[in-house]
Amino acid sequence: MKTELSHKSAFFLVTVLMSGGLVALALWLGKGQIAFVLFSLVLLYLGRKLGWWLSKASLYDDPLPVVLIECVIWGGLVAYLMHDLIIWHRPHWILRWVFGFGVGSYVSVPSFGLIRDDTIPEHARSRHEMVSMLPMWVFILASVGLAFLR
Repeated sequence: MKTELSHKSAFFLVTVLMSGGLVALALWLGKGQIAFVLFSLVLLYLGRKLGWWLSKASLYDDPLPVVLIECVIWGGLVAYLMHDLIIWHRPHWILRWVFGFGVGSYVSVPSFGLIRDDTIPEHARSRHEMVSMLPMWVFILASVGLAFLR
């Protein structure tokens, strides 16, 4: 009988416990600077994992129109989540820029760190550039738009 967890199961369990613990701590603290940082870290970690999954599942294999729609939705969703988090906690402007827009722009590129740029074949380079840049530009434009729509 096997008594150890597989590496994937153990990693998933640690991820759930860590993220859940940070969210529970942030909710216990309520609104404020520290809660904003904790929620941003959870969004950073979970957003990165979800972005990598999206990249592996569809962004490099699906037809171009589908990929364009996915990239626009991804960038807009990240901007909306960060905007709501900023409105909810009202962090100091330094935290807003570093953890709000910094984490948001990092997470908005779904394939960031997943693929080394020098390993991409020449025929796939334009799609990789589009997958890397379009969601971040959508995030920036949506963040600016949401900031003025309060």
